[in-house]
Amino acid sequence: MQMPLNDTKMGSVQAIDRALLVLETIAQNGTLSINDLHNKLGLNKASLSRIASTLYSNGYLNRDTKTGDFSLSLRAFEVGVQAVRNLDYINLIKSGLAELSSSLKIIAQFSIEDHNELLCLESFDQQNTGFSIYTRVGQRSPLYSTSAGKAILSTYSNEEIIDKWEKMDVKPLTSNTITDIETLLKDIALIRQRNYALDLEENEHGLFCVGTVLLNYNRKPIGAVSLSANSMTKEEQLRYSEALLQRVHRLSTMLGYTPINT
Repeated sequence: MQMPLNDTKMGSVQAIDRALLVLETIAQNGTLSINDLHNKLGLNKASLSRIASTLYSNGYLNRDTKTGDFSLSLRAFEVGVQAVRNLDYINLIKSGLAELSSSLKIIAQFSIEDHNELLCLESFDQQNTGFSIYTRVGQRSPLYSTSAGKAILSTYSNEEIIDKWEKMDVKPLTSNTITDIETLLKDIALIRQRNYALDLEENEHGLFCVGTVLLNYNRKPIGAVSLSANSMTKEEQLRYSEALLQRVHRLSTMLGYTPINT
């Protein structure tokens, strides 16, 4: 039977929690004053001042000599980089794919961009559906006709996408395949708004996919995670996209990604 923590231990745990919260908040915002931290976290200023001063004394924060504002130090950055280096990110991704495939009962894949094509590196089909060769490991597909490919393209500027487009062998794979750059860029604009891409029988008849990018600590795409099914009603699209975005955001965070504060 686990013994309850005494008041001293409880206080130590709370102090650690608050210190980590201060570090995470400063990491997400760049530079903050004690007033800024108070407004964002709702903790009293005296407590925040002690925490920030302790983190500064231990080398995890920098303090501006003129304003007194705090920012992350290189030591904090080094700890984060070392953590990312020590991660077995492929196993993390596999775990996420297995969870998505099992819970949604569809195929979950991880793919990367390789020589202007999409290359499938991992695929989980917990229900053993096997209804499409495009969901198999090692299979290459066009970027412009797949949800994972279009999700990756959405991270580039329109000028970069046009440059890539001109180097692609664009051809209709189905009647739904996008074959002109104007239509693709309109689709890319939608992808950027909702944070996921759709492939509604654009790569293969009877294959419906939703995909989103997996980002690292540099906010750069490692690749894309996609879900593949043989149908995609509006209800299924909503359910699949919500589960996908939630799981991939968690994976990205584990790989050091922090969103830009807006």
